[in-house]
Amino acid sequence: MKNPIRLALAAPLALALAACGGGADADERVVDDGLTEGVDVDVPEVDVEYPEVSVDARGTVNYQRTYTNTDAAGGTSTITLGADDSYTMTRADGTETSGTFNWYSDNSRILIREDGESMVFGVADGALYRLADENADPNGPRTPENTFTAPAL
Repeated sequence: MKNPIRLALAAPLALALAACGGGADADERVVDDGLTEGVDVDVPEVDVEYPEVSVDARGTVNYQRTYTNTDAAGGTSTITLGADDSYTMTRADGTETSGTFNWYSDNSRILIREDGESMVFGVADGALYRLADENADPNGPRTPENTFTAPAL
């Protein structure tokens, strides 16, 4: 009999305590426990694998896909390459253009000309690499900024 009486008395006390705590003010409080000051956090480096630009990518790579690049500000650009050497490019600001691209004689790089700008891309299996110019090494340095990737088939 003592347990039901204790429960009967404890229930209103628990409700009263719950009503007093929490709320918006509690969520806005910041506790400075001093634990984060001077903490050196080592983030592990993750190696990114970039596929090599293929010799004769035109004949050996399924390049007819949509490739995506996310810039440092979080904007996303896409390039879709078609079988008839057509492309559609959507820039991070939403501007969409389309036209045709040209293959270089090595069949590993393509040229897209748009509003007087020449853009050269190395073609790899599942990736396009924006190159500085037509003389740049197609298998030169890779960065997230110059890499457009396509999902695996």
